[in-house]
Amino acid sequence: MKNLINYYYNLIIDEYRKIDDYYNFDVDNKKYCFLPFEGDINYLYDIYLILHRNNKYCHEIIINKDNSILTFYENKSYILLKKNLCSHSQINLSDIINYDILVQRKTLLNWKELWKEKIDYYEYQMNQIGFKYKILKNSFSYYIGMSETAINLLNYVNTNSINFYISHKRINYEESIDDFLNPLNIIIDNITRDIAEYFKINFINDNITVEQIIYFLNSVNFSNDEYIMLLSRLLYPSYYFDIYDKIIQGRISEEKVNFYIEKNVQYETFIKKIYKYLKNMKKIPIIEWLEN
Repeated sequence: MKNLINYYYNLIIDEYRKIDDYYNFDVDNKKYCFLPFEGDINYLYDIYLILHRNNKYCHEIIINKDNSILTFYENKSYILLKKNLCSHSQINLSDIINYDILVQRKTLLNWKELWKEKIDYYEYQMNQIGFKYKILKNSFSYYIGMSETAINLLNYVNTNSINFYISHKRINYEESIDDFLNPLNIIIDNITRDIAEYFKINFINDNITVEQIIYFLNSVNFSNDEYIMLLSRLLYPSYYFDIYDKIIQGRISEEKVNFYIEKNVQYETFIKKIYKYLKNMKKIPIIEWLEN
């Protein structure tokens, strides 16, 4: 690893710290991270340029000696990031809102089809290997039902009227500013994505209340379509599918999913309160099981 970094980036390192597939090291009091990348490199670089044009900080992508973003190591493609700003402070809603950049997008995202394809894949996978995972198999149908409600809500969204913003693939619980500023975690989506993910994971971890969320919703000026999208994203159990993936990949034990399963009743109550609040304020489609 030391020789590779020296050869491709002309950086001399004394030691490094490996965490999973990540390699962290310091040079001249600057922090670096050498991490794997999977995806569309042109898409990543386009987003990176958008951030720079709008004076939004993200960790710096370092080009290697071959004038390439990617460096190959142990049959994987890696990217080197330089962290000119590194903070382990946790993000809040203000950080999310202040990082928003309106993006002119030429092609529209079809959230409904993307989610349907993902659910179809999970259903096929569970049919094939569900016998190995008793807890997942017993809880799976519940979260598929939540997903189907979320997908059906998207039928009421006029996607042609949706604006696009710089967003994040996921907002994790106790997300640090350091993680938030990682360009590999940034995508283009609607403004409701980051906000819904922040609400979901923080509510499940008892770090935000319904009253705080309603107070926030009173302070923003979303379109009616965006309020429907927000509700749809709150219903879509990304937190369950994230941990599902880690279990299937053998990265964590299956028992870890019990934390979320045990929150089902609490989370349903939360969703019902948000649904009723939005329905009283906006034109929200009727969802029968949330009416009770």
